[in-house]
Amino acid sequence: MQIVGIYEDADKSGKSIEGRPAFKKMLSDIENGLFIDYILVYKSSRFGRNAADILNSLEFIQSYGINLICIEEGIDSLQTSGKLLISVLSAVVEIERENILEQIMNGRREKARQGGWNGGFVPYGYYLKDNHLYIEETEAEAVRIIYDMFGNSDIGYGGIAKYLNLQGIRKISRQIGKLDRWSGHFVSLILDNPVYCGKIAYGRCTREKVKGTKNDYHLVSTDDYILEEGQYEGIVSEELWNKVHAEMIARKKQAGGVGCARNKDCDLFCI
Repeated sequence: MQIVGIYEDADKSGKSIEGRPAFKKMLSDIENGLFIDYILVYKSSRFGRNAADILNSLEFIQSYGINLICIEEGIDSLQTSGKLLISVLSAVVEIERENILEQIMNGRREKARQGGWNGGFVPYGYYLKDNHLYIEETEAEAVRIIYDMFGNSDIGYGGIAKYLNLQGIRKISRQIGKLDRWSGHFVSLILDNPVYCGKIAYGRCTREKVKGTKNDYHLVSTDDYILEEGQYEGIVSEELWNKVHAEMIARKKQAGGVGCARNKDCDLFCI
């Protein structure tokens, strides 16, 4: 047996094919004329993460005369019983994956209830060491300015951002492709985040499937979330944060605005 190619989605745990670039490339290569007899995987869960993807992908490769061998389970889709076994195992794979995800989410909820940091992008004004948040004083001073200006004047998000930029106060870019200048939107995210008064929020945003799509999801804000005292020091007082938050709600109502900040930024603060 000659190996003609290796496709590996290292560190990828996509729920569907869409999150697995190497797997998609393999299917594309087959469609574009890659001549092979078999695809070998260690176990069926490496071929797909849910029953629909496994069976659809199997049907696709078999239409090109290619079969699947799952080494651990000893399955060959060319054999009479092969596809039946794959159908059964694919359902088991999907159930196991959902159970694992549920266990992970339960663990994160419990950690949040204990005030622990659950990972993700570290909020501006903090740095992470040994999985604990610590105040980064240079950035924290900018956070204090933001809260003071919004809470004790009628200056809006854009005005605060303009002031910070004019003063030469740097906004450290934490993500690839993110601007290193202050924006009104980023200011609003800082003001809306209870992490700055020493609290851990978990579940402020949730993933919802986009209607009419198979694998597309978007983030939406929720009112039912965990809010606990964090195991770290806040940058501003809880009193000031509550004052600012009430002012944000009042200004939003006055302006007739509804909803939360742009969903694409929810992963910054909705932990």
